[in-house]
Amino acid sequence: MSLKTKTVVIEKGRDAGKTFVITEMPVTKADSWAMRAIFALANAGIDIGDVKPEMGMMGFGQVALKALSSIKAEVGIPLLNELLDCVQIVPTGGTARNMEIDSDVQDVWTLFQLRKDALAIHIDFLAHGGLSTSNS
Repeated sequence: MSLKTKTVVIEKGRDAGKTFVITEMPVTKADSWAMRAIFALANAGIDIGDVKPEMGMMGFGQVALKALSSIKAEVGIPLLNELLDCVQIVPTGGTARNMEIDSDVQDVWTLFQLRKDALAIHIDFLAHGGLSTSNS
């Protein structure tokens, strides 16, 4: 099964009309990202209830964006920026390529949107019934 992708067309601001492709992280990278985020939340004193690091993206999805604002900037900013590693830009008439943030993005709102969509592609399974029941 291939990694999920999502095409995002920015609709407002200085980047209106630009197209980006977000590709899901490979499972080990996604799980590592989620565990680091869960540890950051726990170390910030945020009540994460029964969420355990071994729950990976599933656990992180339960506390997501709301709790990120309580993490220290030196921990949270790298986690948020790592979500942008999933994003490629599609130049007009071209093929997707790695994004060069400072030259390809002109609007802070675009960065917010891309981070939000990158997180969503990793936790969208929560809206479709939660954990996999596959035995394979």
